[in-house]
Amino acid sequence: MFDEEIEIQKKNKLKWFPGHMKKALDDIEDNKIKLADVILYVLDSRAPFSCLNPNVNKIVHNKPIIYVFNKFDLADEKRVIEIQKQFSSENKVSIIVNATSSAFKQAVKNALKQVLKDKIERNKAKNLRATYKVLVLGVPNTGKSTLINMLSGTKKAKTGNIAGVTKVNNWIKIDDDFLLLDTPGVLWPSFDDEISRNLAYVGSLSDKEFDLADLGFELMKIIFEKYPNNLKQKFEVNFEFEEFIELYDRFCKKRGFLIRGGEIDYNRAGKTFVDDFRAGKFGRITLE
Repeated sequence: MFDEEIEIQKKNKLKWFPGHMKKALDDIEDNKIKLADVILYVLDSRAPFSCLNPNVNKIVHNKPIIYVFNKFDLADEKRVIEIQKQFSSENKVSIIVNATSSAFKQAVKNALKQVLKDKIERNKAKNLRATYKVLVLGVPNTGKSTLINMLSGTKKAKTGNIAGVTKVNNWIKIDDDFLLLDTPGVLWPSFDDEISRNLAYVGSLSDKEFDLADLGFELMKIIFEKYPNNLKQKFEVNFEFEEFIELYDRFCKKRGFLIRGGEIDYNRAGKTFVDDFRAGKFGRITLE
């Protein structure tokens, strides 16, 4: 079953842009963007390009954007820095953070002050003390709420490790200079297969929409192709094979994913391998 084209997209396209998400995106475009001075666009460092809405500039109406490479502790440091350089070559302001650590707090504030420099100086010249509004955008589960909690030093923004946790809009004051708005994670109506899988791997698309047996197999195949040493450190098995399914079966047996009769429980294996990737148990990996 693994050598054939996966059919996960057939039902995904019907459900991954539900009514509440369209309503949230419309509300952001129609009401929230006009209030913002700057946009923090949060990306998962393990799949930053897949997290990037191709229509983002249209959505934010040319407001300044700071791209935040979040979850850096789970990603390939060298590759993320390469991608950041690519963003810089395209005149995109970006920063690398791990939102679970307050060590990155000042870096975010410095970036905000950088892109708002002209506006800040104009207000100072007029002796105006302004609080600047920052809209936090991103697909589900990129760590937007965790980022806000890190910046504010509180737990005012609701967090979770599944897609779609934030359902309401909350303005949160982080200091006298900045006010942040945590928004629901929103997607766009359609993606190609590679992007949809990448978003599924990092948890931005609900597991309910996928065949986890196939998803886990494809993920492990990608990890082997890009980071073979990560798997060799994780599994003490024979790594010689003709078809990848042979090696995958060894991974499954090594972990004890067996059912009665010695057959492999691919559903359990797939779910566990995807969960392990999300938790960083295969090391620091960037899929793109």
